[in-house]
Amino acid sequence: MNEHESTQLENNLRYAESRHPVEFLEPVPPDDDSIQRACEVVSRVFIWIADGGTLEQIGLRSTVVLYCVRSDLIGGATLEEIGLRAGCSRQAVENLVTDFCHTIGWR
Repeated sequence: MNEHESTQLENNLRYAESRHPVEFLEPVPPDDDSIQRACEVVSRVFIWIADGGTLEQIGLRSTVVLYCVRSDLIGGATLEEIGLRAGCSRQAVENLVTDFCHTIGWR
């Protein structure tokens, strides 16, 4: 493995330490798995966003997450409006919404 591949592996979320840095300061109580579950969902969201590959795709995926979770933060934009701004069809954005919801086990 060359230095570039090693750096990519270090920065890949799939190979990251599964514990959140806060846990080193305040360990999660052993009988409370709700925090662990929340961290797992947030981790899946970030991995899904990062899988976009290009900055444009990462931005589109971030917008899709906001559309699904807090559409008020993007001014209540419709799928068509999001697609127009991103230079793709409403159907392409709709497919991303479906993929995102499937990835995190929602809906």
